Amino acid sequence: MISKADVIVIGSGGLGAATAYYLSKQKGLRVALVDKHDIGSQTSPRAAGMVSCVRKSELMISLIKDACRKIEAFTEETGQPLDWVHSGSLKIARRPQDAEVLKTDFERGRRMGLDVELISPEQASGLNPFLKPTGVVAAMRIADDRYFDPAQVAVGFARAAAAVGATVLPKTDVLTVNISAGKVTGVTTAKGIIEGLVVVDAAGAWTRQVAEASGIRVPLKPTRQQLIVTEPLDGARADLPMVRIMDAAVYTRPYQGGFLWGVYEETPRFFDMQSLGANFDIKDMPLDIEVLCSAAIEVKDQLPILHTAKVREFRGGIPTMTADGHHILGPAPGAAGFYFASGCNVAGLSISPAVGEALATWIVDGRPPIDLSPMSVMRFKDQLWSEAQLEEQAAWQYRHFYCAV
Repeated sequence: MISKADVIVIGSGGLGAATAYYLSKQKGLRVALVDKHDIGSQTSPRAAGMVSCVRKSELMISLIKDACRKIEAFTEETGQPLDWVHSGSLKIARRPQDAEVLKTDFERGRRMGLDVELISPEQASGLNPFLKPTGVVAAMRIADDRYFDPAQVAVGFARAAAAVGATVLPKTDVLTVNISAGKVTGVTTAKGIIEGLVVVDAAGAWTRQVAEASGIRVPLKPTRQQLIVTEPLDGARADLPMVRIMDAAVYTRPYQGGFLWGVYEETPRFFDMQSLGANFDIKDMPLDIEVLCSAAIEVKDQLPILHTAKVREFRGGIPTMTADGHHILGPAPGAAGFYFASGCNVAGLSISPAVGEALATWIVDGRPPIDLSPMSVMRFKDQLWSEAQLEEQAAWQYRHFYCAV
């Protein structure tokens, strides 16, 4: 246990571990990475590990392009393994209104320098024979997309941070962030106090608990995300493009000879992490396979294999959703030295290399390297939602991840 640090990062998922790594590369900066569980053990390793480059804002596209470069250079930069496949993806519209969204996505992608192409349903099926053209109105190929092993990212960044001097403290529960006269003075953990002038709340599903214990409100909702890994299937090659069906919010990618797939639910389950108790672990999250069975039926004309393939693994995590679908990143109001790295909106792990470096720069230089105001928690300062209203907004963002404009 240490007694002092320059920056204390709470939470060792992708966002927290990446931030700790890029901070630790700053000469002379003492960084502590603290987690109530084992390092990188909660939602991050249970993610899908899919990188989607066509996003609804130019800011997100810029960040994800940077993240792609960092994923490619991950092992060279950090010395840690990261298995990834540059497969590309197919975004599928079954409704005329989603075909219009695809056109907008295509134009935005082209404008931002992405390798995108509008193709016919038959061409899409030719690229991935498990996708059938029945009922498909339009399709877009995104050559820039890729996928990676989600279990390697957070752990890799944490180990790399330790290698350049960070103190990594697993199984160390942060009880409160200590604030005096409007300034952070450190944290109180179950093992003692760590003094420090900067704290990053990257606690994932527990972000609100950490912030609210210090009187800081952050409008996000911990949300269940479930996925299935199938048994191996003939023809399921690693280089087949990923598939996203827009209106059904179903996604799939190759995985160890079979497929990994999931759905963004119509009525997602939200969690109050406080009510789950101090010893709750993400692996103990209640799952409901009927949600995915229903989704498989909904897309059986396009992806019949999801309805028939045997289940090898059924798992889930608890990402955090915001009311507008953007991350929450940067300083908290009313507490100098308190920063957020959360609100991943089911897209945190893939973008964590870029976001982690950007936040580290923000902390060290006092300003971000690019305009990150769309991610600032200050955008919510005049919107005092009730929990019901926040859930309604978060649920809409979750379900419409693929077809919102």
